[in-house]
Parts: sequence; C-alpha cells; structure tokens
Amino acid sequence: MENSTFSTELRTATESLCNLLAKENAVISSKAKIGLFFQNPDATKLFEEVNAYGEELRNKHMAGMQPTEEEIAKFDQLRENVIKNDVARGFLEARQTIDEILNTINQYLGMSIDLGRAPTPEEIETARQQAMSASCSCGGHCDKDCDGNCDCNGECDCDHDGGCDCKH
Repeated sequence: MENSTFSTELRTATESLCNLLAKENAVISSKAKIGLFFQNPDATKLFEEVNAYGEELRNKHMAGMQPTEEEIAKFDQLRENVIKNDVARGFLEARQTIDEILNTINQYLGMSIDLGRAPTPEEIETARQQAMSASCSCGGHCDKDCDGNCDCNGECDCDHDGGCDCKH
C-alpha cells in the first residue's frame, strides 16, 4: 500500500536512512546480543522472574499496599541476578542502545518538523537536557550520594551508570 502523504523524495530518503540504520555497527551488535539472550534459557528465566515479581509489586502498590522490606530485598536480589548474568545484561544494554538510537532519530524528526529544518547537534542536546529536567520532579538538580555528583542531566564523576537516581 502506497502512502500518498509520502513524496517520492521523502520515501527514498527514508529508505536510505533505514538501510543505514540496518548497517550501523551498534544496531548489528545489539541484534546479536538480543539473539543470544533469546537462545539462553537461563538468562530469559532470570529476566522473566524479575519482571513477574516487579509486576506483583506494582500491582500491590496500585492496590494501595506498600511492599515490605523483604519484598524489596527479594526484588533487588532478582534484579542483581539479571545484572550478574552476562547474557541478560547484554540484552538490557542492547535494548537501551536501540532505544537511544530510535529516540534520537525521533527527536531529530520531530524537531525538523517544528523548526522547518534539520536541528543542530547542539539543539538536540539542549532539547534532551530540557526533557530530562522536565521529567524529573527535582527539576534537574538531584544529587546522588557518592564520591562525585550525579544530577538529572546524567553528568557524573562516579563509577556507575550516571543516570538520575532521585526516584521521581
């Protein structure tokens, strides 16, 4: 089915972008990690367990009941088991990589429509920083207690993932 809102030029450019994306090393590597994950019953079982237990805790919370310390500790242990498993951790990293690529492409596309031109990398970064600050109830100024400072814009001097840890 042909999309009549797509000009021939736009369709051609979209196809070119898709072909480039499919050949991108980060995408190829991520797809390989995802494939390994689905071929590994131990890794998939760990992932299913943490997701199922997390859903139980969410349902309990939605019903107005607070999880107990033991339940939180069990969830933390299940999550740690996933992180310790190289294949499961690789799967999570691969999904994050693909999500970041797709989010960046979508951000470029959306801003192009808004601006009437392709945004600069600086404009993309500014928009990303604003979005992170807006999505965090601390307004982008939360600090994580560690050797360095971690704030909502993801800048960090510590040896961890550098994300916002304000839990909001």
